[in-house]
Amino acid sequence: MKTIPKWISSPEIYSLILVKCGINMSLDNWKQKRIKSLSYIDLSENEISGSPAWFDLGKLKSFSKTLKTLDLSRNLVFGRVSETVAGVKKINLRQNHLCGKLRVTKFQASVFTSNDCLCSSPLPPCKT
Repeated sequence: MKTIPKWISSPEIYSLILVKCGINMSLDNWKQKRIKSLSYIDLSENEISGSPAWFDLGKLKSFSKTLKTLDLSRNLVFGRVSETVAGVKKINLRQNHLCGKLRVTKFQASVFTSNDCLCSSPLPPCKT
């Protein structure tokens, strides 16, 4: 499997678990806006790239009400972590290429480790 199948955009899907499936695509190419009922997304251990900007849950009001778990660990995701991911109950973004200062977070450092340049609590302070 090289991409997330188009049928995944069905509004009737509540969990999406595609771990270690060989997905090699950009987050920017996934048309998630049609998905309003997903509460669990696990796309870990693939070759997913792109910026998680569309995971700005504040912009996706209906999506933000349902998404409780997000795992994009061990991928090639880059960019910053949106402060709106705080609405998610469980998150795992470790081993990607994320950078920038984390906003106040309730999550432990382990969910952010092994990224290129994330900093601020719960990780080490940012270099000035």
